[in-house]
Amino acid sequence: MMQKNASRQRVSRVTALGIFFLACCLVYLIVFAVMELNSENIGGHANGGTTERTVVVKAVRGQIYDRNGKPLVTNAYTYDLTIDYSVLPTDPAKRNETLLGAWEILVSCGEADHFLDHRNPLVGTYPDVAYTATASQKGTADYETLVAQFSSSGIRASVIRALKADGMSTSEATEAFDADPLLHVSAKMLVEHFFDTYELLAVHPDTGAYVYSGEEIGQLLRIYWGMEATGFSRANDYVMAEHISMDTVTAEKEQALPGVGFATSFVRVYEYPGYASHILGQTGPIYAEEWPEYKELGYHMDVLVGKSGCEAAFESYLHGQDGVKVIVEDADGNVVDEYMKTEPVAGKDVYLTIDIDLQIAAEDGLKENVAYVQNNLGKQDCQAGAICAVDPNTADVLAIASYPTYDLSTFAEDYDSLQSDSALPLYNRALSGLYAPGSTFKPAVTAAALMEGVVKTDTLLSCEGVYTYYQSYQPKCWVYSSNSGIRKHGLITADDALRVSCNCYYYEVGRLLGIDRMNHYCELFGLGQPTGIELGEATGSLAGPAWRAANQQKDWLPTDTIAAAIGQSDNAFTPLQLSVYLSTLVNGGTRYAAHLLDRAVDVATGETLYETVPVVKDAFVLQESYRAEILYGMEQVITSSDSLSRWMSRVPVTVAGKTGTAQVGGGEDDNGLFVCCAPSRTPEIVVTAVIERAGGGSYAGLAASRVLEAYYQ
Repeated sequence: MMQKNASRQRVSRVTALGIFFLACCLVYLIVFAVMELNSENIGGHANGGTTERTVVVKAVRGQIYDRNGKPLVTNAYTYDLTIDYSVLPTDPAKRNETLLGAWEILVSCGEADHFLDHRNPLVGTYPDVAYTATASQKGTADYETLVAQFSSSGIRASVIRALKADGMSTSEATEAFDADPLLHVSAKMLVEHFFDTYELLAVHPDTGAYVYSGEEIGQLLRIYWGMEATGFSRANDYVMAEHISMDTVTAEKEQALPGVGFATSFVRVYEYPGYASHILGQTGPIYAEEWPEYKELGYHMDVLVGKSGCEAAFESYLHGQDGVKVIVEDADGNVVDEYMKTEPVAGKDVYLTIDIDLQIAAEDGLKENVAYVQNNLGKQDCQAGAICAVDPNTADVLAIASYPTYDLSTFAEDYDSLQSDSALPLYNRALSGLYAPGSTFKPAVTAAALMEGVVKTDTLLSCEGVYTYYQSYQPKCWVYSSNSGIRKHGLITADDALRVSCNCYYYEVGRLLGIDRMNHYCELFGLGQPTGIELGEATGSLAGPAWRAANQQKDWLPTDTIAAAIGQSDNAFTPLQLSVYLSTLVNGGTRYAAHLLDRAVDVATGETLYETVPVVKDAFVLQESYRAEILYGMEQVITSSDSLSRWMSRVPVTVAGKTGTAQVGGGEDDNGLFVCCAPSRTPEIVVTAVIERAGGGSYAGLAASRVLEAYYQ
């Protein structure tokens, strides 16, 4: 028994010693961690009386060129005023003094307007503050940034705790907050959060007065909002102002405010200001709601990324890889050494399929065409249009334009007026505008009828001016109510039906085909299908029972089929879709994916890292005799029109085309559409032009002719 007790005592002593040893190790580790944390708080790793800190060296963003190597978007060096988390004073009073000092530098150098607001959600003066209209609207970037800030700052957790204290369960409180965060966090509450967090209402100990004026508090609120919205941290400097001058840089150096510095960055330069704006797009900062995705990709939070257009679509090529520089400072904050830990890698240069000369011709042509309709036809409501030029054998997009447009180089200054403009200059009509195709749809119906054997090239169908097959619906041919004195087309073949755009011919062809067979070929042509373009686009709608059912519309009737056969009913397509459709027809049945990216090139080596190969989306064999018949009829469209033949007279090859007049409704003038290709028998370029409220398809031919002229020059 005594031996057992002695054994137990020895085990107890060993256990106690073990616990004591582990406790010592734990204390040592805690002290070591605190020392490391303190060293980070003053700037990084301490070594022999010096401190190391790291800064991000931004990679140069890749440049954008046209297909022939002409620069479209390049870079220029600039400076940003930055705040370094590691060096910024931690004492609230000193920190606020430093930040106000940085602001005063901007003001004194006349560059207060270079300050970045980072989607500040607040308007008004405390206590009469409110959220801006965009921050209050669900789904906007400003709203998402604001809500993300609630989570990162702890406001969301605080509100949920309060709701639970009022009797809600955790799930109920969370659901209630997430359903409408702004209902639970007023603008006044958000401001008070900043007051408390950053001690903005500090009182002078001697006078009892507020340390900061109302104006200073307002400016500090803007700065601290920017810090929180952009994830200010040791790993992420806060960019307070961008594109500052050397005067501001010099003033900052003279003031030597702790944590305030500058960084070399790059600003995008648009070599053709005002052209290709809808497709090139903008760059901008990463916001809180976007940060998780970009963090996964290895981005630093203070970089610029593509926000729209090609800048966003080809971000993975253009971005590059940031570097890291180590700065060594002594105890007084003087830089004693610096070296590159990781060298930055420049982004890749991107070459587009766009030909900038054709792009300029397209945009100038649209402007000229709209002015022609206004001045010569008196149609003042004609204010907009779009145009696309495509290589039918690859679906390379050679030019794509929307009118009215805007200038990327002055986008920020012009934004408010652009957004409020009733002509919608920010709207990309070439990719998002949906238009009833009108008679530009008829070549597709002709191809379907010939392929299905419904008619042959020499089949005669009768136009009596009114289509009387159905008792309930008897539409007229356009010629019936024209001013020509002719009330009908009589007996007519396929090529003549295209030339004179006879509606009665296509009513009958549509009836004989039926909607299913007609739509089978239209889908092969890409109508109502995504084109494959790398930018966002509208898909459009191909009229038929499937579209009606999917959109919970009324039942499809046989009379709807004959309306669809002339490009009306529910048919609505983008200008680019029309170019892809015509390209598929004229190349014999191969539908390629439309694309803007030609190749990506390594700047350092000149090596082509990626080159686009045409992608076949669908294919069928359009018999050559049918293709030739359709193109012959489309040639006659040009030669039989005085205006079209006049505009095409400067094009050195034969052009085949088809006009379309699409009803808009509401008593407004009809849209004018025009599709064409050249040379007519072996096409190498397809052009689609849409002029809104032009009144007729032939009045859209002017813009298309300018593109063809430029192509053959």
